Amino acid sequence: MKGKKWLGWGLPLLLLAGTAGGQAMAADDGIYHLGEVVVSGAEQGVEKVGTTHIVTAAQIEERGARTLDQALYLVPGVQVRVGGDGTPRIDIRGLRTRHVRLLLNGTPFNATYDGQFDPALISVENIAEIRVTTGGGSTLYGPGGNAGVINIITKKATKGLGGSIGGELGEGNMHLFRGTAGYGSDKFDVFLSGSTFEQDYFLLSHKFSTTADQPDRERRNSDRRRHNLFANVGYSPSDATLLGVTLSYMQGERGKPPFTIFGNADPYAQQRQRFEREDDAENFSAQLAFSHDFSGPLSVKGWGYFNSLDVLESNYDNFNYNTLALNRAYRYDHQSEISGFNLQGRYDAERYGAATLGFMLENNDYRVKGFEVGNGNVRTDVNGNWDFQLYSVNLEYEVSPLPKLGVVLGVGHHWQDRSEKTTDDTSYLVGLTYQLFEPTRLKFSHSRKVRFPTLRDLYDPQRGNPDLKPEVTWHFEGGVEQQLPGRTLFSVTGFYAEAEDFIERPEGFDIVINNDKYEFTGVEVAVENTYFDGLWMRASYDYLDTEDASPGSTRPILQNRPRHSATLEASYRLPWWGLSTYGSARWVANTYYNARTGNLPQRRYPEYLLVDWRINKAAAGGALDLYFGINNLLDANYEQSYGLPQAGRMIYGGVNWKF
Repeated sequence: MKGKKWLGWGLPLLLLAGTAGGQAMAADDGIYHLGEVVVSGAEQGVEKVGTTHIVTAAQIEERGARTLDQALYLVPGVQVRVGGDGTPRIDIRGLRTRHVRLLLNGTPFNATYDGQFDPALISVENIAEIRVTTGGGSTLYGPGGNAGVINIITKKATKGLGGSIGGELGEGNMHLFRGTAGYGSDKFDVFLSGSTFEQDYFLLSHKFSTTADQPDRERRNSDRRRHNLFANVGYSPSDATLLGVTLSYMQGERGKPPFTIFGNADPYAQQRQRFEREDDAENFSAQLAFSHDFSGPLSVKGWGYFNSLDVLESNYDNFNYNTLALNRAYRYDHQSEISGFNLQGRYDAERYGAATLGFMLENNDYRVKGFEVGNGNVRTDVNGNWDFQLYSVNLEYEVSPLPKLGVVLGVGHHWQDRSEKTTDDTSYLVGLTYQLFEPTRLKFSHSRKVRFPTLRDLYDPQRGNPDLKPEVTWHFEGGVEQQLPGRTLFSVTGFYAEAEDFIERPEGFDIVINNDKYEFTGVEVAVENTYFDGLWMRASYDYLDTEDASPGSTRPILQNRPRHSATLEASYRLPWWGLSTYGSARWVANTYYNARTGNLPQRRYPEYLLVDWRINKAAAGGALDLYFGINNLLDANYEQSYGLPQAGRMIYGGVNWKF
């Protein structure tokens, strides 16, 4: 393929550059900074003009999160929603998972097929922090990310030897074992982590009314297995140069719970029952990164990457999940590959500002083989192979023309090169931040983001449309951060986003099209307090108004987007017995869903409240941590997709040893 031609010479050039130049040696803070697309720091202007939420390793541990979706569950502006195939989806400000760009140390993790990802495959024991940028964000991320960017930054070894070993047991025959180990010296560091997770089923709420297809609380076909391995190695031949290698591997399988409501009698339900499984999923990614700080204002960094995902997906013809012989059964082997490299040079002119120039080249490849069973139970083989290439040039400039004023200007041009034609478009960012008073900071940003159609959008035999144009999203955001007495931080942010040429298959269409326009308007409010020693509290409220502004639309509210959501979380370290406790609550209301066909009125899901609680006991001088927790403490019976009830109360406990 033509995309692999440039990869053949591009990676050797990147390796050569890596031995000659890069960015200053990072602090020994246990964070792997080499793969960051946007340099992080207290004075980083591009993050201050927008909205960036940081979830640290300590917060992940405190919340008892096992996977990426659980780690992001309480982030303002983020909705973790279980879709119709049982996969957790991470939506941001009303835009879908396919509009979110997911990066692991700068390596893209969105599937080439449909642009989505399964966050429940990503374990957290190797994560140092997660940076969630909502709205427009930096142009250096390239195309995509119209909703926002999730940048996972992994751990690295600090000086000396250290690590952890832990185990956890829970209801549904759940068990989790995980461990980390690392060693670092002045010039060399290596970090390793691994985990294995298995759960046979999750329990439904005691309030769930059983059905013929779900006769008890043990959710059918809800098993999940996952095995993760991760390693990174860093080497610093000089104080100015860093080299790094990152490798990760994941293997797993899972069931997709069937609908409990389906059939023609209910126009809001799915028409037919499905018996789907991911019989196997295997992911491998590799990255080689460098950075160098020249003696002067110039620094450079870059990384080459490869990411493959192989998923064996089956739709069986019976509730025993053992035959694939009747109409509508299928088995597909999906193989996705993303490979490319990213190179960025930064020139820091100090009081005259800093400019970063970035180049990105990327190949997206998708292959499918398998079979499907049609009318008359006739089996047909399925084979397909498609690819496209992405090219991007981006320039971002940060300057502080006045002592309290920060300005960010960014522009990028992007190309999607595919067999039938090449399309291109432009993104940009304009942002301001102003320190009005010592405790008061104002911010404003406006951006234009571009997302190209996926391989499924373009070439899927049942729904593809090779004439699709890129999606364009316009973002406007403004807010204020206010330091209040009593060590309290208050923030309020208002936003408006308009998505044009939205790619979807509307009712009555056989193929996906560029649907006209969607609008998203909202407000996010957050308060954080650390006044009392050992006590941390945070509360937030999100309001989201959505509108299908396309001509002729009869359903003005976009489905499965909550209008109201609020969170409250707190942790307290007790002054005796080494005890600490953590609790959180999330309330969601006014979420609508559509009928399957026709112009029937939209319906609203019942509002729900989810409460989690956890208590920890430190022992052995703090090296040992014993914990016990309950998720969905109130045993709420709720749905996020019609006919797919979610997990009820779940009790778990475990131990973690750090050395």
